[in-house]
Amino acid sequence: MSFAIHSAELSESLLNHAFPFHLIADKNGRIISYGESLCKTVESIAGSDDCLFDHFKFDHPATVTGPDQLPKLDRKLLILSSKAVPDLLLRGQLFVDNSSEAYVFLISPWVTDLDALEGLGLSLTDFPTHSPVSDFLILLQAQRVSLEESMRLSDELSQLNKELEDRVVRRTAALERKAAELSNSKNILEHEMQERQRVEIELRHAQKMESVGQLAAGVAHEINTPMQYVGSSLRFLHDSFTDLTAIKDIMEDFLDNEAYRQDARVISLKEDLENVDFSYLCERSPKALARAMEGIARVSDIVRAMNEFTHPDRSDMESADINRALETVLTIAKHRYKYVARIEKNFDDLPVINCHLSDLNQVFLNLIVNAADAIEDKQEGEGVIAISTKCIDNRIFIQISDNGTGIPTDVQHRVFDPFFTTKEVGKGTGQGLSISHKIIVDKHRGSLSFETQPDKGTTFYIELPLAAQPNDSFSDQKDKVDNKAA
Repeated sequence: MSFAIHSAELSESLLNHAFPFHLIADKNGRIISYGESLCKTVESIAGSDDCLFDHFKFDHPATVTGPDQLPKLDRKLLILSSKAVPDLLLRGQLFVDNSSEAYVFLISPWVTDLDALEGLGLSLTDFPTHSPVSDFLILLQAQRVSLEESMRLSDELSQLNKELEDRVVRRTAALERKAAELSNSKNILEHEMQERQRVEIELRHAQKMESVGQLAAGVAHEINTPMQYVGSSLRFLHDSFTDLTAIKDIMEDFLDNEAYRQDARVISLKEDLENVDFSYLCERSPKALARAMEGIARVSDIVRAMNEFTHPDRSDMESADINRALETVLTIAKHRYKYVARIEKNFDDLPVINCHLSDLNQVFLNLIVNAADAIEDKQEGEGVIAISTKCIDNRIFIQISDNGTGIPTDVQHRVFDPFFTTKEVGKGTGQGLSISHKIIVDKHRGSLSFETQPDKGTTFYIELPLAAQPNDSFSDQKDKVDNKAA
């Protein structure tokens, strides 16, 4: 159905007769024509050239608020509400007349009973009379337009559903990414907490070792002074007794001289010497003095070893002799292994190494004590702890072996875990090997590994670079922990 708003084709009176509620507006939305019945209901439009939107509001589509949006409503169903008459709803179609640049609204009141007409001041005579054919055609047109509108709305709904699904997918992906980030942050936080706990344990251990070291150094110093007195006195007695032995020989020659045998004083002196068993004293005393001096030397060695072992570690690395360090540790730990194992040493000539000496002493002590405990637990055959050193390509290799119980297969992967131990309750803390691994790997950039056979023994391998790069000391780690806490 097409319409042309030309006076030659459709006069104003015919248009008003066919569509008494029609409304025509120009391209700017100004009302240029209106039906008599519409004017009867909305009196404010009579003789005015107001804008369409001054008198009416689009209820459908509600998005239309200005004349620039009218072209897209060509042949679309619409509903207008009157601003002056709130109860009046107008339903119909808009046709765009491009030739005259006008908008033609073919509308009529939306009523469902006769009582509504009286409230609007209308009667049936205000409505046009159409033939059944024209009414049928108009109905078909309205149905087609309604169907098109329904399909359009359905397409819009489908598009909105698709957009909503896309937004849900994007939002779900964003939530999944956020969940992954939170999980990663949680893992990082847990790792940092574990690392902090490890550092705190090492700090407590280091502080404990420092206190023990200070105490041991003080005791060693107190022991060393009287031992020097005793040693000096024993050497004096030993040297003096050597001189007395020479006098003994002269006396015996004098007493055996025939010229003096009958002298009463000589006879009395010989009896006195026999009573004190002077010959036995001269024979045994040098040996007793030698044993006493050997014991003093042994105590001096222990004191020296204690001083070296408890030497306070510095934040900077220092040069050290690994072979001497091992000898010192063997001296300190002798009471732990002397009744259960013998020591076999195979030390090559080694260059000095740049290291934290007190930390390495702690590692050597842990491994030697563990070896002695493994041999003691086995209680079978002669115990042997074999220690060897060598230098290859600017790296020092240390091997500490025992023929003890070995490490069970099912726990070998946990050997270096903090607080893990195979010893009975009260005998081990489970920190020795964990701290040793940190000292060798983290602080010295070396490696610590092992080979073991249950009931046959274990061998630990230590590899150290000659010039290890300095790493965080316990004091540095404490500073980092304090900074994080702050």
